[in-house]
Amino acid sequence: MKRIIKYIFIGLLGCFLMACQREELPPTTNLFVDSVSITPSYVDAEVSCKIRSSITIEYAALDLSTEPDFANAKEIVLTRQPYNHYTATLKNLSDGMTYYVRYKVSNTFSTVIHDKIDEFHTLTFSLPILSTTEVTEITFNSAHICGVIENDGGKKIHSCGIVYGTSSQPTIENAINVKSSTSSSTISSYISHLEEGVTYYARTYAANELGITYGKELSFIVDPLWCGFDLGLSVKWAHMNVGAEKIDDYGDYFAWGETNPKTSYYLSNYSFYEEWGISMNKYHRYVDGITILEPIDDVATEKWGGNWRMPTDLELKELYDKCSWTLTSINGITGYKVTSKINGVSIFLPCAGYIYGEAPKNKGTIGYYWSSTLAKIEHSEAQLLMTISGLNNMQRCYGLSVRPVCP
Repeated sequence: MKRIIKYIFIGLLGCFLMACQREELPPTTNLFVDSVSITPSYVDAEVSCKIRSSITIEYAALDLSTEPDFANAKEIVLTRQPYNHYTATLKNLSDGMTYYVRYKVSNTFSTVIHDKIDEFHTLTFSLPILSTTEVTEITFNSAHICGVIENDGGKKIHSCGIVYGTSSQPTIENAINVKSSTSSSTISSYISHLEEGVTYYARTYAANELGITYGKELSFIVDPLWCGFDLGLSVKWAHMNVGAEKIDDYGDYFAWGETNPKTSYYLSNYSFYEEWGISMNKYHRYVDGITILEPIDDVATEKWGGNWRMPTDLELKELYDKCSWTLTSINGITGYKVTSKINGVSIFLPCAGYIYGEAPKNKGTIGYYWSSTLAKIEHSEAQLLMTISGLNNMQRCYGLSVRPVCP
């Protein structure tokens, strides 16, 4: 009986050893590593590959080294994905360095290293790389400049924008003005209050912790004959409100017939109000009979000069009736994209609200735009355009937006 038990034990041991022999990894010629993709960055890299073997892989890894002989190799475990794919993120690398990778797989009994060796290079930290792309929307006193940050150099951009001036190669130290930008990839800024006949030089800039880079320089002169966007209507419309520096600025608020903004808007501090006698001493049908603002009291004419003026009630009505109005936002500023039904040209009217007292009301909800026309009946009111309903009347002492027109 003991002899029988001994033979049975020996037989079982032999079967076990034969099974283990079958599970050993085959030679490297039977191990396939393909579909390799290595995407390096500055201090890391993403590895993806497909590993095929004739036996079940229990463990897959790669050796990472800065030497082709793998003298200082570090083992990185690969993560199994569906369909024999394996991935890994290589971290804490050095920028601007060459690395070598080889692959290996294991089962319970042995490990086989594949003879395939891949090489990759991490990116080198640098100053930002950018371009100044173009100057657009050149008007009689403003222009739009934009550029692109093509590469951040591997470091976070902590400042970017536009520098411009009347001398070539403006920098943040000697430019007339510096306009900052909040976008991480596109630099865009409007510059205003420019003078006729002056050549301006502008370029983009971006800075990371390694330093600052400037884009290609552009030069331009404002267009003294620019007189607004042609929407196919009876007048041309300005690109922005009086007091604004770009199309999505609210601009300043003005009482009707006044040419300077104020800190508060009340009937008591309105220029044409008289506490005693007739309440309005100018623009009154029974005092002077004037129902349209004179140039001296037209803020568009006073601030912008030339042929610029405030629109009449009929011109505002034409804008409202012959354009489509779409509520939208630019750079977080709510307003209406006003698109001509005649030729498709658009302008943007911000919803600046109005002021009675000291703080704006309905800001970000409704736009209120003065006409140059007195109200039909009530002499203390003038006509305006409300972006949600068209023409209306409002007390002349209220502070509203002004969008100029030009013949």
